[in-house]
Amino acid sequence: MFLQRSEAAKAFHLVRESTRNNVSMVFWGTGILDRKPLTIKIPVDSVTKRITFTFSVDTKGGQLTLTQPSGGEVTESLASAEVTELNCGRILTVSLPEAGEWRAQITGRGRYWVEALAQSDIYFVGVEFVKKGGRPGHEGLFRIQGQPVAGTPATVQASLSANATKTIEFDLVTEGGQAIRKLEMHPVNSDREFLEFVGTVDLPYVPFRLAVTGQDSNGSHYQRFFSNLFHTENVEVTSKLDFDELSAGSTKQATFMVRNIGDARTFNMTVTDSHQFVSKVEPKELALGAGETGTVRVDLTVPAGITPGVGEDIVIVAASTAGPPTSNSSVVHFSVSSSSATENPH
Repeated sequence: MFLQRSEAAKAFHLVRESTRNNVSMVFWGTGILDRKPLTIKIPVDSVTKRITFTFSVDTKGGQLTLTQPSGGEVTESLASAEVTELNCGRILTVSLPEAGEWRAQITGRGRYWVEALAQSDIYFVGVEFVKKGGRPGHEGLFRIQGQPVAGTPATVQASLSANATKTIEFDLVTEGGQAIRKLEMHPVNSDREFLEFVGTVDLPYVPFRLAVTGQDSNGSHYQRFFSNLFHTENVEVTSKLDFDELSAGSTKQATFMVRNIGDARTFNMTVTDSHQFVSKVEPKELALGAGETGTVRVDLTVPAGITPGVGEDIVIVAASTAGPPTSNSSVVHFSVSSSSATENPH
């Protein structure tokens, strides 16, 4: 949101509403206004207790008019509404909103953002891209590191609080809020308080979100977006580790694989960590042809006096410096053990 210094306190209207329990995104969209009115239709279900609509634009003069399904405009005179006016935006909260199709009409020029947040018993618990892994006999689905890669079907795992739903369908939607395609998702448990789904999807080449739609327990249409914006990349960074502990007073070497997808590129490797245990990165630059994979080795040196049990997060980022731009990352976690035996990294 674009705020004047004097408007900072007004923004706490949005902070308060977005931090309530069981808040989930109903809609999020951005685009360019060219002075012509733009109408966005936002479904509100019968189990929503409160809903907050937020409008922001990067130039002055933009306007948002919000209309209820019954046709009445939401203004400060509405008993169930709280309205905050800003120079470059507007925040409106409605308690016990009407179920049906709400209309947000926006006018002005420049880039706009529209968001709707609902407090209800229908909400995303989490969404992750996953892959199979684990030791033999203990295989399972584990979250991938970084963003999914382009040109390869991806497996997505979604969990939903679904007690108040009758039907459930999943879609991918654009950054503007428009549907891209349906997803074939299959439930893997029967606990509707924490209902999990898994599906495989061909990912678009534009940034996207996961959305769930359907009928609520009273037959009204509901919609929820998972807030994270995903996108595909043309490089993959994975860890190849056989340890998850670091001994005080020792040095160990962590190995990472960098796979280039598509055109030839040169990658710069950046490694950061929370306790400055990283003592060496080799190589710091990788030139990879199409489909090639390179190895990066990171030495981790732990001081002798470090407290056992300390956690260490290593973040490695591969970013192209030549060729079409792309970047991706991997994060691994280690804990420090009490052993002080020095270990040779090689």
